[in-house]
Amino acid sequence: MKKRIYLSLLWVIVPCLLLLAAALIYLRFLYSNNIVNVNITDYTVIAVLVTAAVVLLSVMIANRAAANLTHKIIKSLEFIDLENNRMTMYTELIPFATRIEKQDQTIRARLEEISNRTNTIETIMGNMQEGLLLIDIDGTVLSANKSAHRVFGGNIEHKSVVHIYRDDSFQSSVKKCIAGENVEMQIESEERIYSVFFSPVLSNGNIRGAVILFYDATERSRAEKQRREFSANVSHELKTPLTTISAISEMIAQGIAKENDIKAFAERITEQSGRLLLLIDDIIRLSEFDEGKIDDIGKTNREATLFDLWELAETVVDSLRDNPGNIKIEQTGERFDISASRRMIDELLYNLIDNGVKYNKENGKVTVELTKDKNDLCRISVSDTGIGISSEHHPHVFERFYRVEKSRSKKTGGTGLGLSIVKHITEYYNGSVEIKSNEESGTTIICYLSL
Repeated sequence: MKKRIYLSLLWVIVPCLLLLAAALIYLRFLYSNNIVNVNITDYTVIAVLVTAAVVLLSVMIANRAAANLTHKIIKSLEFIDLENNRMTMYTELIPFATRIEKQDQTIRARLEEISNRTNTIETIMGNMQEGLLLIDIDGTVLSANKSAHRVFGGNIEHKSVVHIYRDDSFQSSVKKCIAGENVEMQIESEERIYSVFFSPVLSNGNIRGAVILFYDATERSRAEKQRREFSANVSHELKTPLTTISAISEMIAQGIAKENDIKAFAERITEQSGRLLLLIDDIIRLSEFDEGKIDDIGKTNREATLFDLWELAETVVDSLRDNPGNIKIEQTGERFDISASRRMIDELLYNLIDNGVKYNKENGKVTVELTKDKNDLCRISVSDTGIGISSEHHPHVFERFYRVEKSRSKKTGGTGLGLSIVKHITEYYNGSVEIKSNEESGTTIICYLSL
């Protein structure tokens, strides 16, 4: 800008110098023709001094004028309001300002797009149930979401990934991943089991880092363990009666059994067959709960069936009054109607009362109490005067095939699945079940059903 001003001022200075030179030539002409009597030396010195003074003064004026004009022009640029499209400046600068405005709009649009993408990514990562770690080629954690912080704790960014979880298998998997290999493994942290997936990040064929994903597989692992245990227990439970039936049948078929023993053997086969059928029926019921098939049946019956719970309980009690131990069964509480699956509630009552009878003492007592509280919760309580259960077994009594004593079910003919079915039915109706018992002082099982 100053250069242009200098050039503009030179257009003024040059003509002045030309006029001065013309004046000097004219004076010399007058001197040569003796028209003017002036010493030529003095004339030359004066001309040179005047010329130098004019040039110096012109340069100073030009510099000062250029500085003032430049300041005014730059000052006008400070008042450009690109956001409101208001510009107060020299007309010559408007195209320049317009271009700046367009570039400013482009930059703002790009920054907003980048900000939106960043917010989207952060929102997705922050709300993921899975833990996510991003690491660079050196294994340093670049970013971690909330779920990853729950696994490894806070302040793990900018730390080496091998330091936040000191496990040889984990560290080996990190190294393999950074080398370009996809790896999968399981780790345990604070009683939780995680499936971990390692994936390298490539850019132009070069490894830039890795993504580590943590999936909480605790429930799945526990379910798989329960299925394995269930399969093993089922095999064992089925093998015992089948072995008995097979051995007796073989003895009769080969004529080894005496004529007087055949009737006893037939009763034994009938007893073991009944136990086998009961076990299979309980397994089928549990399978229906596990696979969700019970939902359709239960919901349909729950919506369509309104029945008297007291009457249903009386039916179950009457079917169990004639028992080998001469156990007395008493029903107390209040009479009220419920809307539920009659079959499921009948099964719940039968298993509870049947257990009270089986594991009772000779001439003992079972009390069935039915009540309904102010929150419309149905409370079914079954108490017995039996052998009781010590507190260490309370957390496990509702597990499948769990027995406080291994010989107990063989003596009573139980399958070890009754209380597990009771728990499933209670949970289906959004309820809960609890046990109160001490060894040799009887047992009380209470079911709360939200009907």
